[in-house]
Amino acid sequence: MGDVRGRFRDDLAQHPAPPLGDLVQQSVVQGRRLRRRRRLAQFGAGGSALAMLLVIGLAAGPLGVGADDARQPGGLNVGSPGGSIDTATPSPAGSSDGAPGGLESGTGGDPRRPAPPARSTTVIDTLRMGAGPDGELLTTTPQGALELLTRLLPKGKTSGYASLESSGAGPGMPYVQLYLDRGDGPGMVRLSIYRDNLGGNPVPGTVELTEVPDNCVQNQMVTVHHRGGLQVDLMISTCLFWDAKGTVPAPPVLSVKEATEIAGNPIWGTELPAEFVLNGAKRFPTLDRSNG
Repeated sequence: MGDVRGRFRDDLAQHPAPPLGDLVQQSVVQGRRLRRRRRLAQFGAGGSALAMLLVIGLAAGPLGVGADDARQPGGLNVGSPGGSIDTATPSPAGSSDGAPGGLESGTGGDPRRPAPPARSTTVIDTLRMGAGPDGELLTTTPQGALELLTRLLPKGKTSGYASLESSGAGPGMPYVQLYLDRGDGPGMVRLSIYRDNLGGNPVPGTVELTEVPDNCVQNQMVTVHHRGGLQVDLMISTCLFWDAKGTVPAPPVLSVKEATEIAGNPIWGTELPAEFVLNGAKRFPTLDRSNG
């Protein structure tokens, strides 16, 4: 029996326990990676709706760009005027790690076909966050978010206002979309206010840039982390929508620097000054809705 115990101790000595610090660090990294995947999946959600969209698109023909007046909510219509829009990405959410933008991993069995470009997220800046708004505050609505967004955008004509399905973990976290035309044609911009309550958030003011080269809707996303674990995501797209005939190319209408300044404004939060919520309700009495 003594020989067995001795050999057991010798065997354990050859495999020392890993440092606890490494395990903690790996857990933090894994948590942030999970949070980023969920956020990107949110923006690429609506894969099941896409199949229906393709069928509708074949029957209804090409989709058209709607109103170009900021006071006339418009956007893309499916089937009939005033219908819901769908700006879903061309592939379902929930892809594997090696499948950016919802594309299937691998090369389809063809070794000559290059693998799709991988999404990448890097910290590009750290902002000094100013004080939040004071005075009367109301829960942030999609209309209120669009009202603030249109005031922060560079000069241009806006249209295509829409409210998208948000996966935020509480009220006051809308996900909105609009088109901005600065003279070279409309481009799509999406903004989301988001908190997932997973913890392990970067320090307030951290700015991240996520790039997904093969996804025109999520081509670039600037994320600014605010206080309380809140983050504001601003997406710069290179297309307007996806339908049965494919994407409609569009110029990016914001630079990364401009997107950082907008998303980093300290006014953003789950509550906004009452003027934005009230004026937004009057300016955008109805919004198109999208599953994508």
